[in-house]
Amino acid sequence: MHHKKNTIFTAAPVIFFGLLALLVACAGHTAEKTADAVTFEQTTEQKTQMLEATFEKIVQKVDEGVPPESLLALLTDTSYYWTDTLQRYAKEMPAEQVENLPLGEMIAVLTYRIFDKERAWDPNLNEDYRMLSLFTGKNGIFRRATKLKLGPFEIKKDRGSVGLATSPKVPVIIFEWDDAMWKLDLKATLPLVTKGLESIGTKKNWSTKELALYLLEKEFHYIYTDISFNDSLLDPYSTF
Repeated sequence: MHHKKNTIFTAAPVIFFGLLALLVACAGHTAEKTADAVTFEQTTEQKTQMLEATFEKIVQKVDEGVPPESLLALLTDTSYYWTDTLQRYAKEMPAEQVENLPLGEMIAVLTYRIFDKERAWDPNLNEDYRMLSLFTGKNGIFRRATKLKLGPFEIKKDRGSVGLATSPKVPVIIFEWDDAMWKLDLKATLPLVTKGLESIGTKKNWSTKELALYLLEKEFHYIYTDISFNDSLLDPYSTF
């Protein structure tokens, strides 16, 4: 019995110091997590400030009427290649393929054709960036979206966004974190901007083509009175 007591009391310090070491380790781990959390919050705050600054910088440049190619450093590579592809679509894509485009892309392609038909392009505009100008010009899609009442900026990993003030969790403009700066993602933004318009077609049971032609007529029929807003716009050769 005496031998057992000695064993118990000998083991007690070992258990005690073992528990103490575990508590110290846990305390250190908690402190480390807290420090990481603080660093994460600081980084997020900094990135949010940078996102807001990038947004304001793009808006300012658009309002100044800078050439669209001067904005490329603030746009994702995807944005440039995508608008370049849409410009090729506008020049070459046959009607049956245009009908299969999403609403935003269809409107962009048909608007390009209207501008070509009416010779409405700015003579100082580099021809290679005509489609890009439809997105980043003073009356372009991006600037129109920014004139809506927008909510706070949000960041999720490498994606930044801003939504309407009435639905701040639903993004309408998308940015992508690229190394050390934010860049506007036009390709991801367009379907979000046109999503609300699609409800018009749904209510009227229209096809995407019918909705696109309706919206273009509302936009341009007072400006270009000789244009027929019908299927002829979908044929690239009828607009040149």
